[in-house]
Amino acid sequence: MRTKTVLLSALLGAIGSVSALAQTNVYSLNAVGYINVSLYPGFNIVSCPLVVADPGTGAQNNSLSNLLVNTNGQFKKWQVYGWNGSYIQDSGSGSGWSLGGTQTINPGQAVWVQNPSNSTVTVTFVGTVPTGSLTNALLPGFNLVSSMVPASGDIVTNLIMAFGTNATKKDQVYTYNPLTTNYIQYSAGAAGSWPGGDPILPSVGGGFWYQSVSANTNNWVENYTVANP
Repeated sequence: MRTKTVLLSALLGAIGSVSALAQTNVYSLNAVGYINVSLYPGFNIVSCPLVVADPGTGAQNNSLSNLLVNTNGQFKKWQVYGWNGSYIQDSGSGSGWSLGGTQTINPGQAVWVQNPSNSTVTVTFVGTVPTGSLTNALLPGFNLVSSMVPASGDIVTNLIMAFGTNATKKDQVYTYNPLTTNYIQYSAGAAGSWPGGDPILPSVGGGFWYQSVSANTNNWVENYTVANP
């Protein structure tokens, strides 16, 4: 596979670097399970491809405050950057998050997480694997996204993820390589092809930038059904 490394000066280049490539372990039984996500010193692209329950109500709660509980300052000085056309920054304090930890990391979303320490921290997300026909709406311009299910690897040939077949020519995917502090760029060709190589999702619990050149929403549809035992 042929790829190109690029530096994105304004939107992406200011984020920073990490010291090692994040690796995850995935454990699940039927549709319920958990993933371990290693957060290395510096910046990490993080996603949570699970539906996480609120400990009080049992309803879905994929908010930052429920995923990275900071009541005792466990994540003091950590930074989380969500994206909705511009960055939303939430900072860890000694007793919570500066914005209340209300931003979400729902399945299909990704965020930047900055680990300010010199040590790798492993976080565990516990929840239910989304099932059925799952749609991630990719808007015109830049999107910070991931698979809606716990999967990684070639996201075009993977039968569950089935990504990019309806991509518009000149759409771009950028995955971050913390070993080189650069991005790997994948460019869409005609008819949903990727002439330079298929986009690769580096790890479960990771994510990437998708740049859509179309003025219309591009739906990334994934299908996952739990097999009967």
